[in-house]
Amino acid sequence: MFTSIKFLIFLILLWLIYAVIPVRFRREILLVAGYVFCGLISLPAMLVLMVVTVLVYAAGRVIEKNRSAFVAVVTLALFAFALIVYKNIPYLIGVFGPVALKENHILTSLVLPVGFSFYAFGAIGYIYDVWKGKEKAEKDFLSFALYMSFFPKLVSGPIERKGPFTKQIENLPNVDVVKIERISYACLQMMWGYVLKLVVADRLALIVDQVYASPTDYDTVWLIMGAVFYSFQVYTDFAGYTYIAMGCATLFGIDLTQNFKSPYNSQSISEFWRRWHISLSSWLRDYIYIPLGGNRKGKLRKCINTMIVFLICGIWHGNGISFVVWGLLHGIYSLPGGLRKKRETKPKGIGAFVSTVVTFAAVTFAWIFFRADTLSQAVIYIRELFTAGVDPAYSTAVFEKSGLVVLQVYLSLALIVIVWVIDTICKRRSSSLPKMLQDKRPVVRYAFLYICFMVIFIFGIYGGDFETENFIYMQF
Repeated sequence: MFTSIKFLIFLILLWLIYAVIPVRFRREILLVAGYVFCGLISLPAMLVLMVVTVLVYAAGRVIEKNRSAFVAVVTLALFAFALIVYKNIPYLIGVFGPVALKENHILTSLVLPVGFSFYAFGAIGYIYDVWKGKEKAEKDFLSFALYMSFFPKLVSGPIERKGPFTKQIENLPNVDVVKIERISYACLQMMWGYVLKLVVADRLALIVDQVYASPTDYDTVWLIMGAVFYSFQVYTDFAGYTYIAMGCATLFGIDLTQNFKSPYNSQSISEFWRRWHISLSSWLRDYIYIPLGGNRKGKLRKCINTMIVFLICGIWHGNGISFVVWGLLHGIYSLPGGLRKKRETKPKGIGAFVSTVVTFAAVTFAWIFFRADTLSQAVIYIRELFTAGVDPAYSTAVFEKSGLVVLQVYLSLALIVIVWVIDTICKRRSSSLPKMLQDKRPVVRYAFLYICFMVIFIFGIYGGDFETENFIYMQF
């Protein structure tokens, strides 16, 4: 994937070809690249992507021509079945199925193709918009196929909308891809993404994995640290992926949605979801919350709609009751804000700090259910969190038992502080680090790229005894 040498070779060769071919063939080159990229990951996944693309394209044309609600409903139902039922069959069999099915049965090995969850969301939004007359059915099959298969967003998003994306496809011949400013910006995005992934997320994983593997071996301080570390691990892992994807897309003249905007600087759960996985939260709002009635049918209905949205969000993220609990917790967190008569002004000063800390604590608590392998493991972790107590002499024993190096913990804490400070600055300036750096002089940009390269080289998790972790959101 993005962190492999093979991918970097693929990316460089593709860009060189893209830069020298006649501009009228750019769309075709990216389309072929998307299928090659998907096929290298999984050949069956590539075949599924092709079939889904043809079916959704044809369904969109039929729906627009005949105003066919039947075709729209059937198509949407098929995707809903795949995302909710098919995806959860192995888990359901493991919990409720007979012994004959639990062991070595083909149904227990069912898994959605790579990237299906993300391009399926794009397809669902497209079919719904065509059905409701909000979007015209795409007549150019190649443009639609590229929308579905564009390789930087294929595996884990962002979830793009068809209209804005195909407009960028139409404009590809007019983009100067060898312009130094574009290349510089793409490198800034990708390098920052690699720092977040290889230096921060994968280093935090070294500690998080050990703490979550055996929470009964740790005291309250370590369990709190494990929960906080995972909050930043999942954030820097997914944000890192998104920045790399955005940088790859920028190289080829496409701008992807910025998926994260300093989420841990939020002062409420609703603000958190406006800043966390933005393409997903806006998709859930537009295609589930609003069609259910949104906030137009009274407070009770609004609360029910909110809980339904977060329930679906939890089910989509993974198999098991623990993901359902994670989703419902965020639904419960969101209810007080939804019941207010009017939007309250944001607190300032110490009030803003307290609100931010409380919001982060609530999100971190919910992440325990997200990270734990099962609901029972999450319950054990939380029980130990509140009952294990604090032993000042415990740290030495933990290091000796787990094999952790003290420097690893201190370095991880320092990285968390650095990420938080950068996010704070970005929030105040309503920008992102790559965008702010792109406005600086070239010497500043190149110095940042050099520093990032050295930081990855010295502190990155790769080679030797380490193996780069897969991106967390690839499993969804």
